Amino acid sequence: MSNSNDNKMNMNEIIKKLKQGENITASENEVNDFINTNLSEGQADAVKNILSDEKRTRALLNSDAAKELFRKLLGGKQNG
Repeated sequence: MSNSNDNKMNMNEIIKKLKQGENITASENEVNDFINTNLSEGQADAVKNILSDEKRTRALLNSDAAKELFRKLLGGKQNG
C-alpha cells in the first residue's frame, strides 16, 4: 500500500516531467491505483466514469479549468 509521501513524490515527478516537455504514460492499473489512493470512493467513481467515456474525457481536458490547471502545473508554460 502506498503512503501519501510516495504519492506526493509521484505527483512531483509527473509535474517535473511535464515541465521538461516529456510525455507521461501510465497503465490503466497505475491510473486506477493513483485515483483510488488519492480520492474518496465517490470522487474516484466519478473520475473513473468520466475517464471511461472518451468524449467526456476530451471535453474535460479541453475545458478552460483544465487548461488553467495545466498552465499552473507547468509554471505558466503553454503548449497550445
